[in-house]
Amino acid sequence: MITVTEGARDLFLSVDHPEGTVLRLDPMTDEDTGETQIGIAVGEPLAEDQVVEHGGESLLHIAAPVSEALDGSTLDLVETPEGPGIGITPPGATPLTDDS
Repeated sequence: MITVTEGARDLFLSVDHPEGTVLRLDPMTDEDTGETQIGIAVGEPLAEDQVVEHGGESLLHIAAPVSEALDGSTLDLVETPEGPGIGITPPGATPLTDDS
């Protein structure tokens, strides 16, 4: 199970997306390097997704392979030079913030 902190939750809630779609944490292949990375995109919900809910509504769908690879990790809001982003803290590591 992946945990989402309040800061990350608030960021996810602020993203508008078309009805019938969800925010997804998916594996993505970098076209330049061919490396697989994890990214957040708008897409269709899949039955095998881990679903993170808030207030009874779907907040984030996590693709099964990502959910398995990041099991026990925490998604947190981080500030970057480009603006707010999402950081991943592995299991057992100190969270980026303490608002979980």
